[in-house]
Amino acid sequence: CLFQDLVQLKGKDLLTPVSRILIGQPGCTYRYLNTRLFAVPWPDAKYNITYSTEEIADACKAFYELNAFLYEQTKLKLLQCVTNAQCSSGLPQQISLENDYKTNQDDLESYNVTLINYMNPHSMFYLKEEPYFGMGKLAVSWHHDENLLEESSVAVYSYQDCADEIFEDKKSISDWHVGLKIAWDIETPGLALPLNPGDTYFMLGDLNKTHQHCVIAGSQPRFSSTHRVAE
Repeated sequence: CLFQDLVQLKGKDLLTPVSRILIGQPGCTYRYLNTRLFAVPWPDAKYNITYSTEEIADACKAFYELNAFLYEQTKLKLLQCVTNAQCSSGLPQQISLENDYKTNQDDLESYNVTLINYMNPHSMFYLKEEPYFGMGKLAVSWHHDENLLEESSVAVYSYQDCADEIFEDKKSISDWHVGLKIAWDIETPGLALPLNPGDTYFMLGDLNKTHQHCVIAGSQPRFSSTHRVAE
């Protein structure tokens, strides 16, 4: 069900090294690099949605449930950010932060799509080195996520197949990482954060706007489910 996309980058038409599928609310689309994806709908009581196989129906339901869980986790993380800020602030600031959080809670849009990515480094022979900080091979180059509601959060669930039989020498195994840097800044050091199977990372609030991120390839095939509020 996952396919490489034909995208336009620097005036050239290219196939992505990453295979993808979009799942989400019925009728939603997501656009990146001059390519628009149409969502395979997850279950929705408003519509009579049928699937070609029971396995696909189960998968769409699972991603719908994961989406709801990560939305609740996002609200919790935002609350934790406010609480941490309160611990280092005075009372007037605390009141202001609480009011801001309540407003953000009321206005926080639910994630309406997830973009599922599959990356197999064994079939990605032309990966470039990360050019600024020596982080390793780039599976996905530095970028902002496109086509999102202004200053909306993003939640990314990561899973790698770490079956021992894939590797003859365990010393050859390298980990996947997500890289993070200030947007358009190559002087301030960036971060490369390891991704273990089942990890989730969040880009809260305006982080996707103020920073860029990339994906550093590990040894194992990897799936990611990237939950977002598409315009």
